[in-house]
Amino acid sequence: MKGGNRGGALKAILIILGVIVLCIALGAVYVGLNWKTWTANVANAATEKMVKESGLPEDQKSEILAEIRDLGDDFKTGKISTQQMGQLIKTITDSPLIPLAGVQFARVKYIEPSTMTPAEKEKSILAVQRLSRGVYEKKISKNELEEVTAPISEPGPGNRLKLKDHPTNQEISQFVANAKAKADAAQIPNEPFDLNIADELKKAIHGS
Repeated sequence: MKGGNRGGALKAILIILGVIVLCIALGAVYVGLNWKTWTANVANAATEKMVKESGLPEDQKSEILAEIRDLGDDFKTGKISTQQMGQLIKTITDSPLIPLAGVQFARVKYIEPSTMTPAEKEKSILAVQRLSRGVYEKKISKNELEEVTAPISEPGPGNRLKLKDHPTNQEISQFVANAKAKADAAQIPNEPFDLNIADELKKAIHGS
């Protein structure tokens, strides 16, 4: 398009739309210049919320949030490229970290505050720990894990399953029974297993 025609079109648009168009244009420029900052800030806020609700020990929460903030800062300053960030997200998504964090959440939010007797809680926690070990050692697949957690899951955003906010006692008991059965089938040792999610995240980010 020639300069005169382009200038005439721009004048016509400004006359018709006035300040609205100008505001939109300025907003688009601002977003273009600051999208990395916005993306990192939104991601940090969402991650902080999830971590605070995860049921993880406080020291692990602090370490995870520190790692995420550092990642966000590196992304904003260009130390990490968009491609590198995408690959890193894929690495974390493909790792057992997310399902393991979900299992930990189920243990802390469902089993520990439940009306089970101390003996029942101990057996249930052991079953969940063995399930976690099976996932971590890749003896239990993500698809199998979805089968185990089906009683306490429901459809979430993007057609993905999410854990229920308030599963029934029967649903929790079925989840525990599923966990034990799957761990037995995978021949997971009948012993406690506690995984440090923060350490595993660091390995995924920085390499083992």
